[in-house]
Amino acid sequence: MSLNRSTLSLQAGAFALVLALAACGGGSSSLSIIGGADCTHPTTMDSHACAYVTLSDAPGDFLTYTVNVTRLELKRSDGVTVEVLSNTPTVDFAQLDQLSEFLTLDSTPPGVYIGGVISLDYTNADIEAEDSSGNAVKLAPVDGNGNAITTLDLTINLDATHPLTLVPGVPHLLNVDFDLDASDTVNSNNTVTVQPFLVASVDPAVGAQLRVRGPLDSVDSANSSFTLGVRPFQTLTGDYGKFAIHTTASTGFIINQKGYVGPGGLSALDVAGPTTAVVAQGQFDFTTHRFVASTVLAGSSVPGGTLDAVEGVVVSRSGNGIVMRGTTLYRAGQSITYRDTVAVTLGSNTVVREADKPLTAKAISDVSVGQHLLVFGTLTSASPATLDAASGFALLEFTRVDGTVLTTASGDLTMDVQAIQDRPVSLFDFTGTGSTATNYDIAFSNGLGSGINVSDPVRAIGFVSPFGSAPPDFTAHTLVDYVNADALISVAWTSPGTANAFNGLDATNGIVINLTSSSVLHRLRQGGVVTDLNSLLNAPTIKAPGLGLGVFAVLQDDTVQVYLSFSNFVSAVQARMAGGAKVRGIFALGGFDGTTDVLTSDRVAVVLD
Repeated sequence: MSLNRSTLSLQAGAFALVLALAACGGGSSSLSIIGGADCTHPTTMDSHACAYVTLSDAPGDFLTYTVNVTRLELKRSDGVTVEVLSNTPTVDFAQLDQLSEFLTLDSTPPGVYIGGVISLDYTNADIEAEDSSGNAVKLAPVDGNGNAITTLDLTINLDATHPLTLVPGVPHLLNVDFDLDASDTVNSNNTVTVQPFLVASVDPAVGAQLRVRGPLDSVDSANSSFTLGVRPFQTLTGDYGKFAIHTTASTGFIINQKGYVGPGGLSALDVAGPTTAVVAQGQFDFTTHRFVASTVLAGSSVPGGTLDAVEGVVVSRSGNGIVMRGTTLYRAGQSITYRDTVAVTLGSNTVVREADKPLTAKAISDVSVGQHLLVFGTLTSASPATLDAASGFALLEFTRVDGTVLTTASGDLTMDVQAIQDRPVSLFDFTGTGSTATNYDIAFSNGLGSGINVSDPVRAIGFVSPFGSAPPDFTAHTLVDYVNADALISVAWTSPGTANAFNGLDATNGIVINLTSSSVLHRLRQGGVVTDLNSLLNAPTIKAPGLGLGVFAVLQDDTVQVYLSFSNFVSAVQARMAGGAKVRGIFALGGFDGTTDVLTSDRVAVVLD
């Protein structure tokens, strides 16, 4: 058996862990402050400061990566450390896909914070990756000597010019990118060697998608908001703080399987009453320092409540029966497990809604092959996993399709698909849908296709057409051209690394990678399209954007140092290599120009031995 992934892969920016930290008072060298002063509505009159904690992960090679977070500690410039996590939540990082989830909210002493420590417990970890056939393989976590691991600690130092400065009334997000691929080497004996790599910077990018969940505390219709007692992931107990969620006239609600928009949703949420389970997704407004929800699920529409539920991608359909792969299984009562395959039965009484159109009733025919789906029902068999949703509820969620453009036209393109929801297209059976993966028809509007050309690797985000209705096979709400963003370069060498990783290393001309230095990993990933860097006409080069700003990090000796200036980052790498350090890996995220083989990146990570 061989795994369908590179031996070592680091992808900068693949995972965001936004920390909002809390404490009150104190001048000792170590503070443990949980459940402190209220941060629901922070003001400048408070004696404390507030920040908010979230976890996230962009798509990667792991199907599931479940560990416990056991410590979250910040270090202030005067040496005081603040422990902000009183509980040990279990987190499947692989399922936090292109969004961050709030972990905890509270208050912290005002001051300048320069770094911190995070601890992860792998004792009962569930880590699984795909084999060459796309099937799940369970991996045992080990250290560099092949021994089983338990708790791992990582120190993170913020850029000295941009620490986390917390003052009353101005909440901040401390964004920590946790790159699962960068942290893990998958071995041929079904083990995975773990060396955590997390990168922290103050405040995430504007527009980043965030999610918060927990029991409803209260509704404030006059201010178009409601308050939750935060319960991250499927946590049932513990004090993670309270959080005010703001809404707009266009916020979509699905409450107990019924759709609402704007004020009508708030009214229905109020009727549902305190302790109702809620999941809200949206963005943090850095102008008003508020979280604004775009979508809200509540009551029986929330996984882990009164019904069993599975979330994954539909790989085949026959009649009213569908098969889903890469699924998270939520049992009623909030226990969670990963199941690579679940069979689901739909029926005429299955209520169907679409994530971006909560008021529009859908039919079970809208559940087609390739659709990202959250479906509720009753688990009738655990092995093989079988869900009866004939009288249940199905939510059509945004779906990602990756491939290479074959043809373009006004409002339409065809694609040779390589992956759907990050699963290889070979797993999908399109019988009965009219779809052809090698000539997949995608409709779009509003000028989304501008600048996209034949042979470009592209990601389409949207919804699959109803079963049997193609063409088109898919309607895109977003088209991502990897010439502009989200292309990944990953190059790695075996321990103890190499002193000859670069043919060039300076802030002006960028980092020119030396592919003749016996690297064991050398790839360009553009969604589902993977290219061997050795096939390029030119040596791959990594340059910073025009202003030279971004998040650039160096991992050495279990400590990550973050730089916001590409120039400072390059100087630091040069100095460390001059002191004898060797390069184990370089990983960068950005827009890739195939004519020059240059990646313009504001996210670069280097691993040194």
